[in-house]
Amino acid sequence: MEIKRLDIVNLINKIYKQDRIRGKGAPGEGEAGVISSGDRVEISPGSEILKKELARLEKADAARNEKISELSQRIEAGEYKVNSRELADIILRVIDEGRS
Repeated sequence: MEIKRLDIVNLINKIYKQDRIRGKGAPGEGEAGVISSGDRVEISPGSEILKKELARLEKADAARNEKISELSQRIEAGEYKVNSRELADIILRVIDEGRS
């Protein structure tokens, strides 16, 4: 499963929304969403999920960067060949999924 940055943002928003429904508000906010000046830290239970997802995203980014580097080297060396039929199939599948 690929996790995109937008998915992480949506997860963060979902966690904050759940906390607000429970009356906790976002981190650093006091009653009715007003920022408090106290030195209190409260971590929501959803933050552990977020932490794990961010760690997984970091690993995915590292693997992706490695793959991009490898492909760049193959392109520069003239060793990378594009299968036009495979590329066309992928493009058509993406277009078809966009219509659904």
